[in-house]
Amino acid sequence: MFPPGHYGMALALYAVVGALVLRRGYVRDALSGGAIVLAYTLFPDVDGKLEFVVHRGVTHTLWFAAAVGLFCVLVVASDLRGRSGRSAVAGACWAFFLGSFAVVAHLAADLLNPWGVMPFYPVTPALYSLDVVRATNPAANYAMLAGGLCIGATAWTLAHPAGARASLAMRLYRRLRGEVAVAE
Repeated sequence: MFPPGHYGMALALYAVVGALVLRRGYVRDALSGGAIVLAYTLFPDVDGKLEFVVHRGVTHTLWFAAAVGLFCVLVVASDLRGRSGRSAVAGACWAFFLGSFAVVAHLAADLLNPWGVMPFYPVTPALYSLDVVRATNPAANYAMLAGGLCIGATAWTLAHPAGARASLAMRLYRRLRGEVAVAE
């Protein structure tokens, strides 16, 4: 898939995770987690920039997903040092999950096209493909993006805690209508 398709798949898949995190009241973690997944979801396509790596080879595997997860843990390691043991482990697990999840979302999108992926390469060269749509199809890529945005927005709306503070836009709207003060 092209970037819009990968972003759409990442949004659609992360909507489930984000909704679960959001329901527990972790609004900032749900939003930042989604941003991290979107930022890393194109990372497997770095193989297109490297001449010595075959496209859809090692960077399109579950091993690479684990490596990206470990890289995310290293990125946040300095922040985790000051935390208590339990909090540091939870933060490291969350970072690992987000990095790995981003690559798995990428693989899921590539699974839809005829070229497929080899998620267990080099252990086994088995190619997996659902052969639903060609990766070069712009309509499919943008449909996946639109679908991901709709699923993400629906998940946000349904999972957002009832006691959460209204958004700035909503508070300003209410202020303009004279219903409540902006500060709430």
